[in-house]
Amino acid sequence: MNRMSFRGNQGASMVPAGPLGKAKLALANGDAVEAERLTRKQLERRPDDASARLLLGQILLQLRRNTEALAEIRRVVREQPKNVDALLSLSAALTQQSGFRIPPEAEETARRAIQLAPRNANAHVQLAEVMASKRDFKTARAEIEEACRLDPRSPNAHLMRAVILMSDKDPAGAVGATDSAIRYGRTTLGPGALAQTEVIKANALVDVRRYDDAIDALDSAERQNPALNSANTHSLRGRIYFKKRQWRRSYGEYLTAQRLNGRLLWAAPALAGVNMALSPFGTRAPYVLVGILVVIAFLILFGIGNIPAVGNWIVAALLLAMVAFFAFFSVRTLQGFILPSDSQARLTTIAAIGFAVIGGFALALWIYQLLAVNVFQNKNWFDSNALTITGSIALILGALAAYFWPRLLGRLEGRRAR
Repeated sequence: MNRMSFRGNQGASMVPAGPLGKAKLALANGDAVEAERLTRKQLERRPDDASARLLLGQILLQLRRNTEALAEIRRVVREQPKNVDALLSLSAALTQQSGFRIPPEAEETARRAIQLAPRNANAHVQLAEVMASKRDFKTARAEIEEACRLDPRSPNAHLMRAVILMSDKDPAGAVGATDSAIRYGRTTLGPGALAQTEVIKANALVDVRRYDDAIDALDSAERQNPALNSANTHSLRGRIYFKKRQWRRSYGEYLTAQRLNGRLLWAAPALAGVNMALSPFGTRAPYVLVGILVVIAFLILFGIGNIPAVGNWIVAALLLAMVAFFAFFSVRTLQGFILPSDSQARLTTIAAIGFAVIGGFALALWIYQLLAVNVFQNKNWFDSNALTITGSIALILGALAAYFWPRLLGRLEGRRAR
Protein backbone atom coordinates (compact mmCIF):
# COMPACT_ATOMS: atom_id res chain seq x y z
CA MET A 1 0.00 0.00 0.00
CA ASN A 2 1.15 3.54 -0.68
CA ARG A 3 2.25 5.18 2.51
CA MET A 4 2.05 8.91 3.09
CA SER A 5 4.83 9.73 5.47
CA PHE A 6 4.46 13.51 5.36
CA ARG A 7 1.17 15.35 5.54
CA GLY A 8 -0.04 18.85 6.02
CA ASN A 9 -0.82 21.84 3.85
CA GLN A 10 2.29 22.18 1.78
CA GLY A 11 1.28 24.49 -1.03
CA ALA A 12 2.88 27.83 -1.65
CA SER A 13 -0.17 29.75 -0.50
CA MET A 14 0.03 28.17 2.96
CA VAL A 15 3.81 28.34 3.50
CA PRO A 16 5.01 30.84 6.13
CA ALA A 17 7.95 33.15 5.57
CA GLY A 18 11.46 32.45 6.81
CA PRO A 19 13.93 29.56 6.45
CA LEU A 20 11.40 26.91 7.43
CA GLY A 21 8.90 28.33 4.98
CA LYS A 22 11.46 28.00 2.19
CA ALA A 23 12.22 24.44 3.30
CA LYS A 24 8.53 23.52 3.28
CA LEU A 25 8.12 25.06 -0.16
CA ALA A 26 11.10 23.06 -1.45
CA LEU A 27 9.59 19.89 0.00
CA ALA A 28 6.20 20.67 -1.53
CA ASN A 29 7.90 21.08 -4.91
CA GLY A 30 9.56 17.68 -4.58
CA ASP A 31 13.06 18.91 -3.73
CA ALA A 32 13.64 17.07 -0.45
CA VAL A 33 17.43 17.46 -0.69
CA GLU A 34 17.17 21.27 -0.75
CA ALA A 35 14.58 21.14 2.03
CA GLU A 36 17.00 19.12 4.17
CA ARG A 37 19.82 21.60 3.51
CA LEU A 38 17.69 24.58 4.54
CA THR A 39 16.38 22.85 7.65
CA ARG A 40 19.81 21.74 8.84
CA LYS A 41 21.07 25.30 8.32
CA GLN A 42 18.27 26.54 10.57
CA LEU A 43 19.16 23.94 13.23
CA GLU A 44 22.79 25.04 13.15
CA ARG A 45 21.61 28.50 14.15
CA ARG A 46 18.92 27.30 16.58
CA PRO A 47 19.51 23.71 17.79
CA ASP A 48 16.51 23.97 20.14
CA ASP A 49 14.05 24.78 17.32
CA ALA A 50 11.56 21.90 17.72
CA SER A 51 9.63 22.89 14.58
CA ALA A 52 12.79 22.69 12.47
CA ARG A 53 13.79 19.36 14.00
CA LEU A 54 10.36 17.90 13.38
CA LEU A 55 10.43 19.13 9.80
CA LEU A 56 13.86 17.54 9.38
CA GLY A 57 12.43 14.22 10.56
CA GLN A 58 9.59 14.50 8.06
CA ILE A 59 12.03 15.33 5.26
CA LEU A 60 14.19 12.33 6.16
CA LEU A 61 11.08 10.17 5.92
CA GLN A 62 10.58 11.42 2.38
CA LEU A 63 14.19 10.46 1.64
CA ARG A 64 13.60 6.97 3.10
CA ARG A 65 16.27 7.51 5.76
CA ASN A 66 14.02 6.03 8.40
CA THR A 67 16.53 5.45 11.18
CA GLU A 68 17.70 9.08 11.10
CA ALA A 69 14.11 10.29 10.86
CA LEU A 70 13.05 8.29 13.91
CA ALA A 71 15.90 9.69 15.97
CA GLU A 72 14.97 13.30 15.13
CA ILE A 73 11.24 12.80 15.67
CA ARG A 74 11.69 10.90 18.95
CA ARG A 75 13.79 13.76 20.27
CA VAL A 76 10.93 16.18 19.64
CA VAL A 77 8.39 13.80 21.21
CA ARG A 78 10.64 13.38 24.25
CA GLU A 79 10.89 17.15 24.70
CA GLN A 80 7.24 17.85 23.80
CA PRO A 81 5.18 14.73 24.60
CA LYS A 82 1.90 16.53 23.80
CA ASN A 83 3.01 17.80 20.40
CA VAL A 84 0.34 16.27 18.15
CA ASP A 85 2.29 16.83 14.91
CA ALA A 86 5.33 15.11 16.43
CA LEU A 87 3.22 12.14 17.55
CA LEU A 88 1.71 11.80 14.08
CA SER A 89 5.15 11.97 12.48
CA LEU A 90 6.41 9.29 14.88
CA SER A 91 3.49 7.03 14.00
CA ALA A 92 4.15 7.60 10.28
CA ALA A 93 7.87 6.85 10.70
CA LEU A 94 7.17 3.61 12.57
CA THR A 95 4.65 2.56 9.94
CA GLN A 96 6.99 3.32 7.05
CA GLN A 97 9.94 1.52 8.63
CA SER A 98 8.12 -1.62 9.64
CA GLY A 99 7.37 -3.31 6.31
CA PHE A 100 4.41 -5.68 6.72
CA ARG A 101 4.64 -6.04 10.50
CA ILE A 102 3.36 -2.82 12.03
CA PRO A 103 4.66 -2.25 15.59
CA PRO A 104 2.01 -1.63 18.26
CA GLU A 105 3.65 1.72 19.03
CA ALA A 106 2.55 3.07 15.63
CA GLU A 107 -1.12 2.57 16.50
CA GLU A 108 -0.67 3.63 20.13
CA THR A 109 1.00 6.89 19.09
CA ALA A 110 -1.72 7.72 16.57
CA ARG A 111 -4.42 7.04 19.16
CA ARG A 112 -2.60 9.23 21.69
CA ALA A 113 -2.66 12.07 19.15
CA ILE A 114 -6.42 11.59 18.71
CA GLN A 115 -6.91 11.73 22.50
CA LEU A 116 -5.03 15.03 22.60
CA ALA A 117 -6.81 16.46 19.55
CA PRO A 118 -9.98 14.45 18.80
CA ARG A 119 -11.10 16.90 16.10
CA ASN A 120 -7.76 16.89 14.26
CA ALA A 121 -8.52 15.30 10.88
CA ASN A 122 -4.87 14.45 10.23
CA ALA A 123 -4.77 12.38 13.43
CA HIS A 124 -7.61 10.21 12.12
CA VAL A 125 -5.90 10.03 8.71
CA GLN A 126 -2.74 8.68 10.35
CA LEU A 127 -4.61 6.09 12.39
CA ALA A 128 -6.47 5.05 9.23
CA GLU A 129 -3.12 4.54 7.49
CA VAL A 130 -1.80 2.42 10.34
CA MET A 131 -4.91 0.22 10.40
CA ALA A 132 -4.88 -0.18 6.62
CA SER A 133 -1.23 -1.24 6.80
CA LYS A 134 -2.35 -3.87 9.32
CA ARG A 135 -5.03 -4.97 6.82
CA ASP A 136 -7.80 -3.91 9.23
CA PHE A 137 -9.79 -2.15 6.53
CA LYS A 138 -12.98 -1.93 8.57
CA THR A 139 -11.30 0.28 11.18
CA ALA A 140 -9.29 2.12 8.52
CA ARG A 141 -12.42 3.06 6.58
CA ALA A 142 -14.18 4.18 9.75
CA GLU A 143 -11.25 6.43 10.71
CA ILE A 144 -10.86 7.94 7.25
CA GLU A 145 -14.60 8.63 7.02
CA GLU A 146 -14.33 10.43 10.36
CA ALA A 147 -11.41 12.47 9.02
CA CYS A 148 -13.44 13.48 5.96
CA ARG A 149 -16.39 14.39 8.20
CA LEU A 150 -14.21 16.57 10.43
CA ASP A 151 -12.58 18.30 7.47
CA PRO A 152 -14.56 17.68 4.26
CA ARG A 153 -12.13 19.87 2.28
CA SER A 154 -8.97 18.12 3.43
CA PRO A 155 -7.10 16.84 0.34
CA ASN A 156 -4.91 14.65 2.56
CA ALA A 157 -7.93 12.88 3.99
CA HIS A 158 -9.42 12.25 0.55
CA LEU A 159 -6.07 11.08 -0.80
CA MET A 160 -5.63 8.55 2.00
CA ARG A 161 -9.25 7.50 1.51
CA ALA A 162 -8.41 6.73 -2.12
CA VAL A 163 -5.38 4.65 -1.10
CA ILE A 164 -7.45 2.69 1.44
CA LEU A 165 -10.28 2.08 -1.03
CA MET A 166 -7.82 0.82 -3.64
CA SER A 167 -6.29 -1.55 -1.09
CA ASP A 168 -9.79 -2.68 -0.09
CA LYS A 169 -10.69 -3.50 -3.73
CA ASP A 170 -13.02 -0.53 -4.26
CA PRO A 171 -11.55 1.24 -7.32
CA ALA A 172 -14.78 3.08 -8.14
CA GLY A 173 -14.78 4.67 -4.69
CA ALA A 174 -11.07 5.46 -5.09
CA VAL A 175 -11.76 7.41 -8.29
CA GLY A 176 -14.25 9.62 -6.45
CA ALA A 177 -11.84 10.11 -3.56
CA THR A 178 -8.99 11.17 -5.84
CA ASP A 179 -11.30 13.63 -7.62
CA SER A 180 -12.08 15.20 -4.23
CA ALA A 181 -8.38 15.30 -3.27
CA ILE A 182 -7.53 17.06 -6.53
CA ARG A 183 -10.44 19.49 -6.26
CA TYR A 184 -9.60 20.58 -2.71
CA GLY A 185 -5.82 20.36 -3.09
CA ARG A 186 -5.22 22.53 -6.15
CA THR A 187 -4.14 25.50 -4.01
CA THR A 188 -2.89 23.69 -0.89
CA LEU A 189 -1.03 20.60 -2.13
CA GLY A 190 2.30 20.87 -3.87
CA PRO A 191 2.75 19.54 -7.42
CA GLY A 192 4.38 16.37 -6.10
CA ALA A 193 1.35 15.41 -3.99
CA LEU A 194 -1.06 16.33 -6.79
CA ALA A 195 0.92 14.21 -9.21
CA GLN A 196 0.85 11.29 -6.76
CA THR A 197 -2.93 11.67 -6.56
CA GLU A 198 -3.24 11.56 -10.35
CA VAL A 199 -1.21 8.32 -10.48
CA ILE A 200 -3.46 6.71 -7.85
CA LYS A 201 -6.45 7.89 -9.86
CA ALA A 202 -4.98 6.37 -13.04
CA ASN A 203 -4.59 2.99 -11.33
CA ALA A 204 -8.19 3.14 -10.10
CA LEU A 205 -9.46 4.14 -13.55
CA VAL A 206 -7.73 1.11 -15.10
CA ASP A 207 -9.56 -1.18 -12.68
CA VAL A 208 -12.92 0.33 -13.66
CA ARG A 209 -11.97 0.07 -17.38
CA ARG A 210 -11.87 3.81 -18.09
CA TYR A 211 -8.66 3.54 -20.05
CA ASP A 212 -8.69 6.88 -21.88
CA ASP A 213 -9.33 8.71 -18.61
CA ALA A 214 -6.45 6.78 -17.05
CA ILE A 215 -4.10 8.01 -19.80
CA ASP A 216 -5.32 11.58 -19.22
CA ALA A 217 -4.61 11.22 -15.48
CA LEU A 218 -1.07 10.01 -16.19
CA ASP A 219 -0.48 12.88 -18.60
CA SER A 220 -1.64 15.32 -15.94
CA ALA A 221 0.64 13.73 -13.33
CA GLU A 222 3.70 14.00 -15.57
CA ARG A 223 2.93 17.62 -16.46
CA GLN A 224 2.82 18.52 -12.76
CA ASN A 225 5.87 16.46 -11.86
CA PRO A 226 8.12 15.54 -14.82
CA ALA A 227 10.14 13.30 -12.50
CA LEU A 228 7.19 10.90 -12.57
CA ASN A 229 8.11 10.00 -16.15
CA SER A 230 9.62 6.84 -14.70
CA ALA A 231 9.64 3.09 -15.15
CA ASN A 232 6.49 2.74 -13.03
CA THR A 233 4.43 5.18 -15.09
CA HIS A 234 5.62 3.64 -18.36
CA SER A 235 4.65 0.20 -17.04
CA LEU A 236 1.21 1.54 -16.11
CA ARG A 237 0.84 3.02 -19.59
CA GLY A 238 1.88 -0.32 -21.04
CA ARG A 239 -0.78 -2.06 -18.97
CA ILE A 240 -3.43 0.42 -20.20
CA TYR A 241 -2.48 -0.04 -23.86
CA PHE A 242 -2.53 -3.81 -23.38
CA LYS A 243 -6.06 -3.54 -22.01
CA LYS A 244 -6.96 -1.49 -25.10
CA ARG A 245 -5.37 -4.20 -27.29
CA GLN A 246 -2.81 -1.76 -28.66
CA TRP A 247 -0.04 -4.35 -28.53
CA ARG A 248 2.71 -2.37 -30.23
CA ARG A 249 2.28 0.70 -28.04
CA SER A 250 2.04 -1.52 -24.95
CA TYR A 251 5.30 -3.28 -25.80
CA GLY A 252 6.99 0.07 -26.47
CA GLU A 253 6.02 1.36 -23.01
CA TYR A 254 7.24 -1.82 -21.27
CA LEU A 255 10.51 -1.66 -23.23
CA THR A 256 11.04 1.95 -22.12
CA ALA A 257 10.24 0.98 -18.54
CA GLN A 258 12.75 -1.88 -18.62
CA ARG A 259 15.48 0.38 -19.99
CA LEU A 260 14.75 3.04 -17.37
CA ASN A 261 15.22 0.39 -14.67
CA GLY A 262 18.87 0.24 -15.70
CA ARG A 263 19.13 -3.49 -14.96
CA LEU A 264 19.72 -6.30 -17.45
CA LEU A 265 19.69 -3.88 -20.37
CA TRP A 266 20.93 -6.61 -22.71
CA ALA A 267 17.74 -8.57 -21.99
CA ALA A 268 15.39 -5.57 -22.07
CA PRO A 269 13.52 -6.61 -25.28
CA ALA A 270 12.75 -10.08 -23.90
CA LEU A 271 11.88 -8.85 -20.40
CA ALA A 272 9.57 -6.20 -21.84
CA GLY A 273 7.68 -8.93 -23.67
CA VAL A 274 7.40 -11.01 -20.50
CA ASN A 275 6.12 -8.04 -18.50
CA MET A 276 3.56 -7.25 -21.19
CA ALA A 277 2.35 -10.85 -21.27
CA LEU A 278 1.96 -10.86 -17.48
CA SER A 279 0.21 -7.47 -17.31
CA PRO A 280 -3.35 -8.95 -17.23
CA PHE A 281 -2.53 -10.54 -13.86
CA GLY A 282 -1.95 -7.09 -12.27
CA THR A 283 -0.49 -7.30 -8.76
CA ARG A 284 -0.44 -11.10 -9.00
CA ALA A 285 1.98 -11.00 -11.95
CA PRO A 286 5.16 -11.59 -9.84
CA TYR A 287 3.65 -14.76 -8.36
CA VAL A 288 2.59 -16.04 -11.77
CA LEU A 289 6.10 -15.36 -13.10
CA VAL A 290 7.66 -17.23 -10.17
CA GLY A 291 5.40 -20.20 -10.82
CA ILE A 292 6.34 -20.29 -14.51
CA LEU A 293 10.05 -20.00 -13.74
CA VAL A 294 9.88 -22.81 -11.18
CA VAL A 295 8.19 -25.14 -13.68
CA ILE A 296 10.74 -24.31 -16.39
CA ALA A 297 13.63 -24.71 -13.95
CA PHE A 298 12.53 -28.14 -12.80
CA LEU A 299 12.09 -29.30 -16.37
CA ILE A 300 15.65 -28.18 -17.13
CA LEU A 301 17.04 -29.70 -13.95
CA PHE A 302 15.37 -33.03 -14.66
CA GLY A 303 17.38 -33.25 -17.89
CA ILE A 304 20.67 -32.10 -16.31
CA GLY A 305 20.32 -34.66 -13.55
CA ASN A 306 20.80 -37.44 -16.10
CA ILE A 307 24.39 -36.34 -16.81
CA PRO A 308 26.72 -39.07 -15.41
CA ALA A 309 28.77 -38.37 -12.26
CA VAL A 310 28.39 -34.57 -12.09
CA GLY A 311 24.72 -34.18 -13.07
CA ASN A 312 23.33 -34.29 -9.53
CA TRP A 313 25.94 -31.82 -8.25
CA ILE A 314 25.11 -29.38 -11.05
CA VAL A 315 21.43 -29.70 -10.16
CA ALA A 316 22.27 -29.03 -6.51
CA ALA A 317 24.19 -25.87 -7.42
CA LEU A 318 21.37 -24.61 -9.65
CA LEU A 319 18.75 -25.33 -6.99
CA LEU A 320 20.78 -23.41 -4.41
CA ALA A 321 21.04 -20.50 -6.83
CA MET A 322 17.24 -20.58 -7.22
CA VAL A 323 16.71 -20.66 -3.46
CA ALA A 324 19.10 -17.73 -3.00
CA PHE A 325 17.36 -15.72 -5.70
CA PHE A 326 13.83 -16.28 -4.41
CA ALA A 327 14.81 -15.84 -0.73
CA PHE A 328 16.52 -12.49 -1.23
CA PHE A 329 13.98 -11.41 -3.87
CA SER A 330 11.32 -11.90 -1.19
CA VAL A 331 13.31 -9.71 1.20
CA ARG A 332 13.56 -6.98 -1.43
CA THR A 333 9.84 -7.23 -2.17
CA LEU A 334 8.85 -7.03 1.50
CA GLN A 335 11.02 -4.09 2.53
CA GLY A 336 12.12 -2.47 -0.72
CA PHE A 337 15.82 -3.22 -0.31
CA ILE A 338 18.21 -6.02 0.68
CA LEU A 339 20.90 -3.89 2.33
CA PRO A 340 20.17 -0.60 4.18
CA SER A 341 21.39 2.68 2.67
CA ASP A 342 23.20 3.71 5.87
CA SER A 343 26.84 2.59 5.54
CA GLN A 344 27.24 1.35 9.11
CA ALA A 345 23.94 -0.53 9.06
CA ARG A 346 24.90 -1.99 5.68
CA LEU A 347 28.18 -3.39 7.02
CA THR A 348 26.58 -4.93 10.09
CA THR A 349 23.78 -6.40 7.96
CA ILE A 350 26.33 -8.02 5.63
CA ALA A 351 28.07 -9.46 8.70
CA ALA A 352 24.75 -10.75 10.06
CA ILE A 353 23.90 -12.38 6.72
CA GLY A 354 27.35 -14.01 6.54
CA PHE A 355 27.09 -15.32 10.10
CA ALA A 356 23.59 -16.68 9.46
CA VAL A 357 24.61 -18.45 6.22
CA ILE A 358 27.87 -19.94 7.52
CA GLY A 359 26.55 -20.79 10.97
CA GLY A 360 23.27 -22.10 9.58
CA PHE A 361 25.06 -24.31 7.05
CA ALA A 362 27.37 -25.78 9.68
CA LEU A 363 24.52 -26.47 12.11
CA ALA A 364 22.22 -27.91 9.44
CA LEU A 365 25.02 -30.11 8.10
CA TRP A 366 25.80 -31.41 11.61
CA ILE A 367 22.14 -32.27 12.25
CA TYR A 368 21.85 -33.89 8.82
CA GLN A 369 24.92 -36.04 9.56
CA LEU A 370 23.55 -37.15 12.94
CA LEU A 371 20.25 -38.19 11.39
CA ALA A 372 21.84 -39.90 8.40
CA VAL A 373 24.39 -41.92 10.43
CA ASN A 374 22.45 -42.69 13.60
CA VAL A 375 18.88 -42.95 12.33
CA PHE A 376 19.15 -44.03 8.70
CA GLN A 377 22.48 -45.90 9.07
CA ASN A 378 23.96 -44.14 6.05
CA LYS A 379 27.71 -43.66 6.44
CA ASN A 380 28.09 -42.16 2.96
CA TRP A 381 25.71 -39.39 3.86
CA PHE A 382 27.29 -36.39 2.13
CA ASP A 383 25.83 -36.23 -1.35
CA SER A 384 24.07 -33.69 -3.58
CA ASN A 385 20.85 -34.03 -1.55
CA ALA A 386 22.71 -33.16 1.66
CA LEU A 387 24.23 -30.07 0.02
CA THR A 388 20.88 -28.95 -1.38
CA ILE A 389 18.97 -29.32 1.90
CA THR A 390 21.56 -27.81 4.23
CA GLY A 391 22.53 -25.07 1.77
CA SER A 392 18.88 -24.09 1.30
CA ILE A 393 18.39 -23.81 5.06
CA ALA A 394 21.50 -21.64 5.33
CA LEU A 395 20.38 -19.31 2.51
CA ILE A 396 16.91 -18.91 4.00
CA LEU A 397 18.48 -18.04 7.35
CA GLY A 398 20.64 -15.47 5.56
CA ALA A 399 17.55 -13.89 3.97
CA LEU A 400 15.83 -13.78 7.37
CA ALA A 401 18.89 -12.00 8.77
CA ALA A 402 18.72 -9.46 5.93
CA TYR A 403 15.07 -8.79 6.82
CA PHE A 404 15.19 -8.71 10.63
CA TRP A 405 18.64 -7.26 11.37
CA PRO A 406 17.88 -3.70 10.09
CA ARG A 407 14.69 -3.73 12.16
CA LEU A 408 16.60 -4.74 15.25
CA LEU A 409 19.08 -1.90 14.62
CA GLY A 410 16.17 0.52 14.19
CA ARG A 411 14.64 -0.52 17.51
CA LEU A 412 17.94 -0.20 19.33
CA GLU A 413 18.48 3.23 17.78
CA GLY A 414 14.97 4.23 18.84
CA ARG A 415 15.58 3.13 22.43
CA ARG A 416 18.80 5.13 22.59
CA ALA A 417 16.97 8.19 21.25
CA ARG A 418 14.26 8.02 23.90
